[in-house]
Formats: sequence, C-alpha cells, structure tokens
Amino acid sequence: MNDPIELCLASKPELTAIDALEQQCFAGHCYPDFFFRQALDCWANSFWIAKNSQGIVIGYLLASTSAQADTCWILSVAVADTARGQGIGGKLISQLISALPPEVNYIHLTVAPDNPAKALYSRHGFTEYGFESDYFGESEPRVVMRYVKSAPS
Repeated sequence: MNDPIELCLASKPELTAIDALEQQCFAGHCYPDFFFRQALDCWANSFWIAKNSQGIVIGYLLASTSAQADTCWILSVAVADTARGQGIGGKLISQLISALPPEVNYIHLTVAPDNPAKALYSRHGFTEYGFESDYFGESEPRVVMRYVKSAPS
C-alpha cells in the first residue's frame, strides 16, 4: 500500500481539510480553524501538506519564524490515522529541513514526553534540549527538542 504522496505548500482551498485533520489528531487541544488562515498569511513558506493520490490532505506540518533569525519552530505535525506508519511525518520533516533558508540553523519543537512522535523526531536528528513541566499549563509537560543543521561541506 505505497500510495504516491505529494508534498506541497498549503493553499487556501486546503484549509478546511487541514482543520479537519487537526480536529482528528488533536481533539480537545487543537488550533482553532481561523488560526490556519492566519498561519497561511504568516508562514506560507513553512506550511507543508501531504496529499495522497486522490488529492486528499493526509498530513501537514506548520513551522514558524522565531525571535532569533537562525531558529524556526515546528508548531504542529499531524498525520491522518489512516496514513500513519507510512513515513508521511518524516517526509514532511525532511521537506521542511531541505527548504530551510540559509540563515536558519536550528529547528525547535515541543512534544509530550509520552508521545510516540518523539521517536520520529529523534530519527530525523532532533535531540532533547529542555523540559518544561507546565509548558501548556498545569499538567501539560513538554520535552523541547532541537535540530541543528549541519554545516555545508
């Protein structure tokens, strides 16, 4: 079941599908629908989607700029339940890394300590950088992970 996957930048027509995916993956603790419209305006060059051969959005990754010019943050990675285990999250991360502007040397993200996605991030070169026991409020711990872009050879 190796359906070809298309990776591309998000556009306005996909926002409804992205929001539906967000609701499916993060119900109860997700971004509101209007956030994605604003994210498209703010970070269009780091808002990637994965589509299957039928053109259905099955994953997305959203990254943002940072106060430090050499750092960006992955705000969210989501993959549809039906598409998990097919390497889509990894493909989205690899796409972001390959599209980084030259001045960006670090990618940060946060992940719940018990989230299986932590292993995905580690496989793609992210290392634990910090921990906050209340990152999103009481009883919402997060591991802070960081990717360091290797120097050009």
